[in-house]
Formats: sequence, C-alpha cells, structure tokens
Amino acid sequence: MERRAVMVGKKWFGILWGIVLIFVLSFPSESFAAVSVSKDIKNTASYFKSSALNSDFAVAALAKENLLTANEIKQYRGVLTDRVNAKKVTGTELVKTIIALKAIGEDPENFQKQNLIKRVYDTAAESSVTGYAYDLIALNTDDYEIPSDAPNTPAKIAAKLVDAELPDGGWNWSLSGTDSDVDSTGMVLTALGTYQDKHDKDVNQAIRDGIKYLKAAEKENASFDNYGINSCTTAQAIIGLVSVGVNPSTGDFVKKGTNPVSALSTYKDSKNGGYKWQTTSESSDSFSTEQVFQALVAYDLFLKGDTLYNFRNISRSDAGSTGATDSDAGDKDSGSDTSSNGNGADSSSGQSPAAAATKVVEKHTKEVVTKTNTITNTKDHTITHNNTTTKTNTVEKPAAAKKQTPAKTKTASNAKKEDKPATATAADQAPPAEDAQQEPKKVVITKTTGVSPVHGWVGSLSAGAGVILLIIRKKFLGV
Repeated sequence: MERRAVMVGKKWFGILWGIVLIFVLSFPSESFAAVSVSKDIKNTASYFKSSALNSDFAVAALAKENLLTANEIKQYRGVLTDRVNAKKVTGTELVKTIIALKAIGEDPENFQKQNLIKRVYDTAAESSVTGYAYDLIALNTDDYEIPSDAPNTPAKIAAKLVDAELPDGGWNWSLSGTDSDVDSTGMVLTALGTYQDKHDKDVNQAIRDGIKYLKAAEKENASFDNYGINSCTTAQAIIGLVSVGVNPSTGDFVKKGTNPVSALSTYKDSKNGGYKWQTTSESSDSFSTEQVFQALVAYDLFLKGDTLYNFRNISRSDAGSTGATDSDAGDKDSGSDTSSNGNGADSSSGQSPAAAATKVVEKHTKEVVTKTNTITNTKDHTITHNNTTTKTNTVEKPAAAKKQTPAKTKTASNAKKEDKPATATAADQAPPAEDAQQEPKKVVITKTTGVSPVHGWVGSLSAGAGVILLIIRKKFLGV
C-alpha cells in the first residue's frame, strides 16, 4: 500500500514537473533578450545625452526610441539648419543630414528652401559600394517624388549593388574590391532590404546570398571579425540581418549558447556605460558606442515589428517634443518611381542638442555607423522593413581608397573621418526563403507587436519554480 502511494506520488509529481517545463518553454527566448536590450538602450542613451549630441545617426536612433526632449530636438534642428545654410552638403554628409532631418520631423525635399533628396537622385555616380548603399537608404526614408529618368533612382542603385556582389555572396566597400567584408555586406543588406517589396528576383537572391555569407562569417563567440573581432562589425551584421527580416538571436546564429545580440554586452565598459571596439580595448569610445546603440535599437524595433529608418509616420515638431507625441509627422504620399517601401523609422521624437555636426573617430580608424531599418505600415497592413544605415569609417589606404572598416590600431585618431553609408535594411517582405527560419520573411500584420518585459519576469520565475520542484522531487522522492 505504501509502495503504491509512493508510485502514485511520483506519477503526479512527474506530471506537475512536465506542466511547469512546458510553461517555461512556452516563453520565447527573445523575450529575455528584449528585456536586456531595453535596459541597455536606456543606459546607452544616457551615455550620449550626458553631453551635447554631435551625431546624426545617434540622434536618429534616439528619436526612434522616443528618448529626445523637445529642447534637444530644437537644438539639433538648429545644427542642421546651420549646416545646410553654410555650404552645399554632399556625399555621406548629405545622406546623414537627410536621415537626421526626417528623424526630427523635417522635410528634406524642402528644408531651408533646398531639395536635398534631388541632390541624391541627381548624383551621376558614386565611387564606392557603400556610397550607393547610403543613397538607397536616403531615398527610401519616405515616399519621395523621384523621376524615373533620374540618374540615381532606387531601381538603378539596387541593380548596381546586385552587380557588385562577390562570388562568396558578400560585398567589399570598393566597386573594384575582390575580398568581401562583414561591414560592407551588412550595409548592403540594410540598403537592399528597403527594396525587397519590389519583388526583384535578383535583389532577393542577393539578399539570400548575403545572409549565408554572414552565417559563415560568424565566429564561435557569436561576434564578427573585420580587422579583428569587434563590436562595430558585430553591430553592422545585426543591423543588416534585422533589416532583411532575419532574427540574429535564433537559429544558426546561436553559438555555444550566445548570439550576436547578447555578445554585444561583452564589449560594455562598466565605468561609463559606453562600448569598446574590442573586449581588450582599454576603454569605450563614442564611435563604437554609437554603432552598438544603433544595433540595439534596430533589434528592439525588429522584435516590435518595426525598423529604425522608416520615417513615413513621423510628424513635424517645431517646438520639439519627447517621442512621437510632439512631432507632427507628415506622411508623404508622393509616388516615387523607385521607392515605395518604408525605410524610415517611425521615429517620433526629436533629437538631442548637437554641438558639432561632425564626428570624431576615436581609437579605431573605423567609423561604422549603422542605421537600422524601420518598418512602415502600408495599405493592407503590409509592413516593409526600412533601411537602417550603418556607417563605416574610412580607413586610409595607400594610393587609393578609403575603407570603411576599422583599422587594427588602438591609437585614437582625432582626424575627421567621412561616415560611410550604412546598410539600410528593410525587410519584412523577404525574398523567397530557402532557410525557413533565417531567410527574410514578408511580414503582414495589423498592429505593432512587441515582447513585454513581463514575459521575461514570468519566464524567470517559472524557470526558478521548475528548479525548486526538481530539488524537492530528488530530496523526497529519490528521483
């Protein structure tokens, strides 16, 4: 009788344990990542806001997360106004200016009586792959009126990027380069992501190739290497992946229990909340921190069904305001021949004060600023990921070219580097997927969805309860 009671007890205890286990596993692993990312975003925002902002990309990411005050928006608008009035803005600076203007609710087609978008689509030719990537991102920050016969339409840019793909499925920053690198590949994926809704077979195939390249390039510690394993290159890969609808925290990107998103925490500087270029770097630097911040924001928005640089839903805010509440965005419905996918972010906040509009490249000669794509709701609730731009700083090469990836040296350089266009990604609408889990998907949703931090707490408590029950089972039942 006693033996029977013990057997029955074991049976019911086993059933209870099974229920607890199922309950714990029912919470997606992303929920825990989302909680961590949310906290890191706020902490890193404090790093930037502790002094006057001087980065267009940081401002755009802060705006997307509604972390800018009305006064910060007003001050940064002044920075952009002075910049545009002082000279004819061109190149990478032009793209950054367009992105920052959209982030604070301004119209780059008519800012200070200048049409900055026209300057991009009238560009005869770019000198680098990343130059074209930046152009595509800028032209897809909203639905602009772009003449079909313009020399630099989104369709023409996408075709040039496809042609620049190398045999291994990646890209080099140079149009004549022969060796692919992660930074350039991430940037191109970001840009092509904004064009996926065009159902261009060549573009979709190029995106699939880029994803496979990044899978093969990932290191065992879940980071990425370009002139050494570093935070900037890892951030660039993350932005590129989420821009084309691929979750970098699951599937093949998980290495020994970690993933690229969680790997970013290994570069954190506990002294000031910034991020280091490499884990062995003596301290954090502003450029690496900016890159990581953009990746965190891009990933956070991806989980919520959004992208970083889809600005179709923001409103203009003359007074400036925190978050979307004060920015009065005007959704432009201009039928651009080339870009109808949303690459902006529905950033609804202003930007923080900026002292200098130029960036100082610290420590590493690399300046990779990534912009994450943003998803915009279109008719039929189809969401397209917008491009996120990533900047890679230029590395001076003998005789020829500037490369976007950081140099190995640790010494800080105070010289100004030109920010390279980051891969703007946009992609909920993905090319035909070969890998069901990792290939970009076309996303159709009726409302933005996000993972609540409560899930993380519940999951943690459930896991703890399961461990306690297991201990009780072993102690009292001997199994």
